[in-house]
Amino acid sequence: MTQDPNDNSLYTVASTERVTLSLQSVQCNCLTSAGFDGQTLAKQSAAPDVYSFDVTGNSGDQKVFAGVCTFSPSNPPTAHYTVQVSGSLGGSFQASSVFKTLPAAAFQLFFTIA
Repeated sequence: MTQDPNDNSLYTVASTERVTLSLQSVQCNCLTSAGFDGQTLAKQSAAPDVYSFDVTGNSGDQKVFAGVCTFSPSNPPTAHYTVQVSGSLGGSFQASSVFKTLPAAAFQLFFTIA
């Protein structure tokens, strides 16, 4: 897996690569949900919330991970989630942090098959 040097929401992966995302809450409770390629993902573990999925398809196909991070009004303005992305065939990257938006902040990551 590689991360686009100009946009940390874009990744290139091998077909059948397993991607793992870790969402760590900072100054807030860890409450997230996620989906990949239109399917809801189950958490593999909590606090940090971890999601895993297999990227399958043809070269050039783009797949989308969609995440939602929930915040409470009592969380400070600096509350956020860090996003760590890693691939089973190598590569570990930090995506942009997800900052407090009430009641929740949505974000997307894009995976193109090499």
